[in-house]
Amino acid sequence: MLRENTREFDRQNRDPRPITGFSCWALGYLDDHCRLVGCLLHPARHQGEDFRFLTGYGEKCRREDCPESSIFLELPVEARRFWLHLADGLGSFEYSSRRFNPLFHLLGWGSALLGTIVVKENKEHLPPEHLSKTYPVLQSGVAPRANAYLLKGITRQRGIESLRGTLFERRFEDFSAHLMQHLSELPWQGDAPFTHLLSLDPLFLDLLRLGAGIKRIHDDLAISLKKEVDEQLSSFIGKLEA
Repeated sequence: MLRENTREFDRQNRDPRPITGFSCWALGYLDDHCRLVGCLLHPARHQGEDFRFLTGYGEKCRREDCPESSIFLELPVEARRFWLHLADGLGSFEYSSRRFNPLFHLLGWGSALLGTIVVKENKEHLPPEHLSKTYPVLQSGVAPRANAYLLKGITRQRGIESLRGTLFERRFEDFSAHLMQHLSELPWQGDAPFTHLLSLDPLFLDLLRLGAGIKRIHDDLAISLKKEVDEQLSSFIGKLEA
C-alpha cells in the first residue's frame, strides 16, 4: 500500500481527493530506499507549504488521538523519556506499529502505574530484558486496558514490588481470567447506557467493556459490580500476602 501511494503521488496533480476507507492516500515512503514512512503532503517536503488539506480530513485529522497517545501525554516529561527508550532503534513504520512498538502495549496499563515504576526504578531507562524479567505481568498475555484497574488496586495496597516475578504473573492471569468469565456471564442490557459514558472510574469501565464485554449497563448495576470486583480483588490480595 505504501509503495503504491508513493508511486501514485508522484504522478497525481495535487487535486483535492477525499480519503476513503481506513488509510490515507498521502501516507507513503519519504526516501528512495523505502525505509522512512510519513506524510507526502507535509510542509517539510514542500518548502513550507502545507498540502495536507487535500485529503479532506481537516479538523477531523487534528482532533483524532489513539488512547495510548493520551495516556503518554499524562506522564511527566522525565517518565516519557524513560519509556521512550524502549522504542530506541525502531524505524518510523515500526514505531507506529502496535505489533513492533512495545509502548503501545505498556501504555495500556495507565500513566499512574508507569509513572510509579519510573520512580521506583530510579534509572535513566529500563532495558527491555530487565522489564520482562522484573515485571513480566506487564508484557504477559492479559490485555492491559482491561486489567489496569486491577493492577492499580494491587499496587495501591501492596506497592509496585508486588508485581514482580513470574509467580505473580501466573496467579494474576488466573484471577483475571476467572473474574472476566464471571462478569461476562451476566445478562446483556441492550437498552442501557453505553458503559464508557457512565460516571465511574474510567479504568473500571474499561474492565467491564474490554475485559468482560459489557458494552451497555445501567449505573446502579455497574456500581454493584464495582463493589463485587473490589471485594474479589481484596480477597486476591489477601492470598498474595498469605
